[in-house]
Amino acid sequence: MKANRLTLQRWWLLSARGTLYILIGATMFIFASTYSVQSGQIIGAMALLAGILQLVFSFSNRLEKNNVWGILHGIADIGFGIAIILLSNGTLEGFVDVLGFWAMMYAFLQAVQAMYAFMAARGVTGAGGISSNSFIHLANVLVAGGLTFTLMLHPAGFDNSMGYIGIFPIALGILIVLLTGQMRTQATM
Repeated sequence: MKANRLTLQRWWLLSARGTLYILIGATMFIFASTYSVQSGQIIGAMALLAGILQLVFSFSNRLEKNNVWGILHGIADIGFGIAIILLSNGTLEGFVDVLGFWAMMYAFLQAVQAMYAFMAARGVTGAGGISSNSFIHLANVLVAGGLTFTLMLHPAGFDNSMGYIGIFPIALGILIVLLTGQMRTQATM
């Protein structure tokens, strides 16, 4: 029965979400010195699509009964994707602020999710049973926190800060893909 439910999982949706984050970072690098409304809309559209992919996976996830974290991440990505699209017509400061708040929300959700994952790991197998998922959640918190700090530190300097903050979404995307692989592996056990 477990193998049959596993085949219903759509793991590629989470991998695609991670890939979209990587593309968001690459887009930030490409348009770092030549920001335009279109580049902001591209970033917003990718965030919106990432959120849709996360929600589709979360609502179709048959292995876990509690999909609240995936749903919250999907809603956050969709909301901020829409905000980025809408604010890309506004000032550069507003656009960068929205990116910073998106990263802050991501870091907050990951921090709470990591706390619950850590508590669950300790509650079942003791301190020695902490999974590598907990470390990936911690890395997600640190990367999203670094993105938040960088954007909030340089809110008016898109081209100054965007030259290197594309690293953060790329790292988040890689971590999402790694976490997806670990979740898939754990589901087969």
